[in-house]
Amino acid sequence: MQEPHTQTLDSPEFDLAPVNLRDLGGLPVVGGQTRRGVLLRSDDVSVMPAVFAQQMVADGVRQVIDLRSAEEALFTGRGPLTLPGVNYYHLALTASVASPQDISKELMSSAATAQQVGAWYANLVETQARQLALGVTLIALGEGATVFHCAAGKDRTGVFAAVVLAALGASVETISADYAITATRLPQLFPRLRAILGGLIPASAIDSEAEPGAVMGAHAESIDAMQQLLTERYGSVVEPVRRAGLSDATIEQLRDRLVVANG
Repeated sequence: MQEPHTQTLDSPEFDLAPVNLRDLGGLPVVGGQTRRGVLLRSDDVSVMPAVFAQQMVADGVRQVIDLRSAEEALFTGRGPLTLPGVNYYHLALTASVASPQDISKELMSSAATAQQVGAWYANLVETQARQLALGVTLIALGEGATVFHCAAGKDRTGVFAAVVLAALGASVETISADYAITATRLPQLFPRLRAILGGLIPASAIDSEAEPGAVMGAHAESIDAMQQLLTERYGSVVEPVRRAGLSDATIEQLRDRLVVANG
């Protein structure tokens, strides 16, 4: 068997199905819990097997929100979810893959802290608030299920998930616990990222043999820090997105679609 770093997309033993795909249903929010089968978060869905995509559509997926950079989207394209009845929306949250312009060398170093990662996440919410508002609106107004994704389903996807859950009234603990699930997927995720992204990012940045630091890990403390910073600055995680155009009416529509009462 080939070592992970030598695997490519055409390696027969390499499984191209997403490894960080999960339903955001069943989470506690104000007034009940999130509805199952309506909102999914994922790592890159653009290279999944056609049969996997067909099953997702059969299960109700009707919208894809792609949070990757233009560079990434051009590199792999939309993929097999380009099927009749499935709408695709590209809402880039960063300028380039894994190295958005606002990431400093200090943040990318192994010495980076969860607080620094949280500050970067908070900056994404502030600078990309309009994109986030558009994404939340698409979910609120959409039909069927929506899957949103980036490359790893960790940073950009984690920030977007946090905004959606915050808009639904999820607690800080619920949002952080959802984010931290990605940590359990990293051993499978890193080899997949290397195979998909090729030379777009250094192999050292996604080393599955090394203990992931703050920026490459998925530590609850990072999303905790983001929530704390935004709450201190604006009163809530979702407030910057509201200021960018997310209306109260849209949030109510989002709740109607995504929240079911307990009992």
